[in-house]
Amino acid sequence: MEETKLLEIINVGETQEVELKQSFHSSQDFSKLICGLANTFGGMIIVGVAQNKKVIGIDEDLDALQQKISASAQAVSPAVIPLIEVNILDRKKVIVVTIQKAIDNIFHTFQGVIYVKSGSTLRKIEGSQMLDFLRNKQILCFDETNSDAKVADLDIGMIKDYLQIRKQDDFLKSRSIEDFLISSKLATKNGELKIKNATLLFFTKEPANFCPQIEIKLVRFDGIEPVKIVAHQLIQSNVIDSIEKSLAFIKNNLSRSIEITDKPRRKEQYEYPLEVVRETIVNAVAHRDYFSKDSIQIYLFSNRIEVTSPGSLPVGLTKELFGALSVRRNPIVYRILRDYGYVEGLGSGVPRMINGMREQSLKDPVFGIYEHFFRVILYNEKSELKPVDGLEDLNGRQRKAVEFLRTNKLLKTKTYMEINKASYGTAIKDIAEMLKFKYIKKVGSYRGAYYVLK
Repeated sequence: MEETKLLEIINVGETQEVELKQSFHSSQDFSKLICGLANTFGGMIIVGVAQNKKVIGIDEDLDALQQKISASAQAVSPAVIPLIEVNILDRKKVIVVTIQKAIDNIFHTFQGVIYVKSGSTLRKIEGSQMLDFLRNKQILCFDETNSDAKVADLDIGMIKDYLQIRKQDDFLKSRSIEDFLISSKLATKNGELKIKNATLLFFTKEPANFCPQIEIKLVRFDGIEPVKIVAHQLIQSNVIDSIEKSLAFIKNNLSRSIEITDKPRRKEQYEYPLEVVRETIVNAVAHRDYFSKDSIQIYLFSNRIEVTSPGSLPVGLTKELFGALSVRRNPIVYRILRDYGYVEGLGSGVPRMINGMREQSLKDPVFGIYEHFFRVILYNEKSELKPVDGLEDLNGRQRKAVEFLRTNKLLKTKTYMEINKASYGTAIKDIAEMLKFKYIKKVGSYRGAYYVLK
């Protein structure tokens, strides 16, 4: 690694992805750290640098030390293969150990224990947290888990409609429902046919009999407090019906204006952009935690719409990285929704929602991340914020920051202020905007935080 780049990383200090070690003092501690980095976002361990960022250097035999590090990585199960490099800083030797993030559906343990990095600290995952970790790593997914349902419980008409959307109208003329389920990875067969939970969410006659948590509760209140109920609906249907019926309820309870144009037809505009409302509902259905027995709740007030779904962010994914990384909690649900045309490119939902609101001169959506649930709030309050559809829509300061990052790879708030001669408040506002639209991503937290190109 280049000396200047390595010094930049050291000067930032310890983060979720960087660990500074003055020496190799414990093979067990090293194994835990390697395990934690691999289970989270990967990263690097720099040996020969103190926590105060001072370069100490390494006095012991480098070959022996590299063998110890390799042995620590081999002690992790499954074994991690790190990249080990010797660098010279201030005429002193340091070792940089780079750990790759574990691939999907793989996790690492040391002596039977799962470790993850949380900020700059190492955390042991145990008890109920281990179940959550396995779910969030997609090792244990609700939609991929087998159910007790039988072929007789399925709605053949819905399956035919789905096949038509996939342009496979003739599939069932020569093949069976069982063939469809297995070929679509909606069931497995090892002697007995086992139908997955995802099939129940989309293609059963009575999905609520198998998955009662599929229900969506919709309520319209009078005013801005959840006191007087004006209208309500409880939906206990398959995923596609649930989305469409939820959207219909919201449309029926929104005010709308008529715009007179030069075209023969008048144009109706709802108080919220319907594409943003639809995106919010689809995201709630696609990314909710189906292991939770709670339902999705959609509340309409005079000044806002609140959509609350069970399940918070996955373990190891910080609030700062929300919208920058995409984790599919329910991969089969996501795939089928994509076939139906409800979801598009990965990770583009948040910017689309923000721009959709801005195009109608409304406030940005508010994303609430809590311990056991996730909430999106759409306000009908006016805003002067403009949509950002491309690099040209960024202001001059923001574009200068993007050019800086293309050369320097790393940017801190102080640097942003210096290159743009901007105040702290302006820098924070500009950077927040760039984070929203995924031009940059934040690494670390508090004083050690910095930004890189997304």
